[in-house]
This record gives sequence, structure tokens and C-alpha cells, in this order.
Amino acid sequence: MKHRDSDNGNDGVLGAILGVALIPIVLVALWVVIVFNNSYRTCVRLENGANLGYEAVFDLSRPYLKPIAVPRLEDGTPIIRDSLWSIKITPTTIHGLSMASAIDERGYRFAWRNDVGLVLEAENPTDYERLVAEAGHANWDIEINNIGTGALMNRLIERPDSDVGRCPTSLITW
Repeated sequence: MKHRDSDNGNDGVLGAILGVALIPIVLVALWVVIVFNNSYRTCVRLENGANLGYEAVFDLSRPYLKPIAVPRLEDGTPIIRDSLWSIKITPTTIHGLSMASAIDERGYRFAWRNDVGLVLEAENPTDYERLVAEAGHANWDIEINNIGTGALMNRLIERPDSDVGRCPTSLITW
């Protein structure tokens, strides 16, 4: 049996170069995962039983894989998965406006209360109006009338009286 000697000594060198080149790539990827995991598992627990947190650690449908902040249940399930332009939070209720065209091309209004669940204005205007009327004063005297979920979450994280912690968050969404 003849053995061909196709190894001219370059295979070992190419393997070493490839290994050296992959080490920085793997380290950068690991750093990104650690930073995103630390940043996007943060949430603010709310009096009304929900929390404000990120939908996932990585969102494959958004630029730079950066997820959006959403109101969520304690188990991490998003109440609304869309980007919210205006959100109001009270001790009992979350209500606001989404500009997403999931239900209507002009966006949609919603209200959520722990004992009632999610109510969309388009589907049940009477219950929606009742929940908003019963909600009371919103957003802890933050001086911006219309604020998005991400901006509100950042303001709440800075407040000393906020219950900020880590919450269950999906790793990936799209």
C-alpha cells in the first residue's frame, strides 16, 4: 500500500494561523453575549403586578440585535410585543398607544390590568374607557406627557424608589 505524502508542512501553519485568528473573534462574541445578557435582563417591577423589561436579550428583527422594552408579566411574557409610543403606568393599570400596524394601520390603544388582562380599544371600547378612567394618575410625575417604554424604563431605573432587578427574559426573538 502506497501512502501519498500530501502534507508539505503548510497544514500545521495554516491551522495555527486560523486558530490565532479565531480566538479574537470568539472573545468578541463572548463579550457581546455577556454585555447584552447583563444589560437586557434588567427590569423594573411595578405596583400593578407587571414589570417593564426587554422582550429578549437579542432581537434578530431589529438593527444591531437590540431588543425593545415592553410591559411584561412576572414570568417574562410580554403583555404587548410592539414598540409603544405612549405608555402610562399607574398603581393598577398600564395603558397606552402603539404605532404598530398589527391591529390597525394607524396603530392601536390598549389597557391592561392584572385582574382584567389586556383590553384593546378597537375590540372593546367600553371596557377600555372604563379601565383608563379608573386608572388614575400616571407615570410618577415624570415631566414628559408622551413617553415610550424604553425611555420610561430608563427613567425608572434611575429613580431610587424603583424596584430594579433581573427578570426572566427570552434569549432570542425575531
